Amino acid sequence: MSNLFRKEALEHQSHKLNGEVIIAAHMSFNIIVIIILAIAITGFTYLFLSEYQRKEVVSGYLRPTTGLNKVYSITPGLIDEVYVEEGDAVSKGQPLARIRLDRQLSAGVSANDIIIQELIVQKNLLSTNILNQKQLFTVNTEQLALQIRNSEAQMQQASNQNAILKERLVLNEKKLQHIESLTNKGFASLREYADQQDNLLSLKHQLEDTQTNILSTQNQLSQLRYQYKQLPIQNEEQIAELESQLAGINQQITQADSQRSFDVFSSRNGVVTSLLVRNGMVANTNQPLMTILPVEASLEAVLFVPTRAYGFIKENQQTRIRYQAFPYQRFGIYTGEIVEVAKSVILPNETLLPISFQEPVYRVVVKLDEQGVIAYGVSVPLQAGMLLEADIVIDSRSLFEWLFESIYSIRGTV
Repeated sequence: MSNLFRKEALEHQSHKLNGEVIIAAHMSFNIIVIIILAIAITGFTYLFLSEYQRKEVVSGYLRPTTGLNKVYSITPGLIDEVYVEEGDAVSKGQPLARIRLDRQLSAGVSANDIIIQELIVQKNLLSTNILNQKQLFTVNTEQLALQIRNSEAQMQQASNQNAILKERLVLNEKKLQHIESLTNKGFASLREYADQQDNLLSLKHQLEDTQTNILSTQNQLSQLRYQYKQLPIQNEEQIAELESQLAGINQQITQADSQRSFDVFSSRNGVVTSLLVRNGMVANTNQPLMTILPVEASLEAVLFVPTRAYGFIKENQQTRIRYQAFPYQRFGIYTGEIVEVAKSVILPNETLLPISFQEPVYRVVVKLDEQGVIAYGVSVPLQAGMLLEADIVIDSRSLFEWLFESIYSIRGTV
């Protein structure tokens, strides 16, 4: 046997490969069938459960649920001043704007303007007089206070001088008595005695002058103190008289102003949503000055649905709304619910509407789910009159029904 094969062949057969040999098996036919069935079931489920929606794109606008309050001028005039801005909240009775009704002179100047300008000049003069009177009161008060202090100082000085003179008088009287005694004894001359008497009389005269000066200073001080007390009273009386004249001038200005202009007031609480006038514009009785949205009102969408889609519109139907003022690519799409479907058709150019259309339409009212738009993280309130587009789903069916729509149509015909 060993001679039958060569030695090298036997040695080669004795060596084995490293590791184990694995034989690749083909995928089972059952697994393939299961995968195909799963794909088929998923596809049929998607066809039956997924829906295809046919929608109608319609136009519309926003309006308040309770109607807008349009503000008009009762007579033609010129807008003198507008007190509010668009978006301001106003209350009933609040002034909204002032309208001028001036009569023009031949030179084109308002008669009331001339009267008011003259009154304003008088008013400014009175205001200046009041200010001057207050300043004068301050100056007089300071001056009287200084005079009182000076008089008190003079009074004190005169009192001190009077006390000194009294002491000198006592000393001179004693000296006179002493000289008289010496004269009687022959130790002093009569001339010395006479000189001493003269000195004594001079001191008495000085004392009388000092006392007179004290009395005069006392009287002057009393008068100054009285004037100091009366000064505020006099000042108040003078200012009151000037202010009374100023009040009369103001009343005349008010009367002249009322004859040339009047205020327009708000008839209800609300928000100014459309301000149509500015200062200097002409106010006409047939054109609104502004529009006020009542506080209790909310906005709703009014849609105009073509007659071809009217048969599929019903209440409680959902709509998707896109506002022209807020591009949906950036600010999103908003939703609403149909709450009213009109029964009568509107023909083109039959009535005045914010938008125009070229075919007969029906009016559909939509309740908005939101009264504002989120713009850059901030809720921006919607405004009445804004234009919009809405998608109304008029038909919804599964993809299976859509694929076999022709068969369903034939079946329905038969």
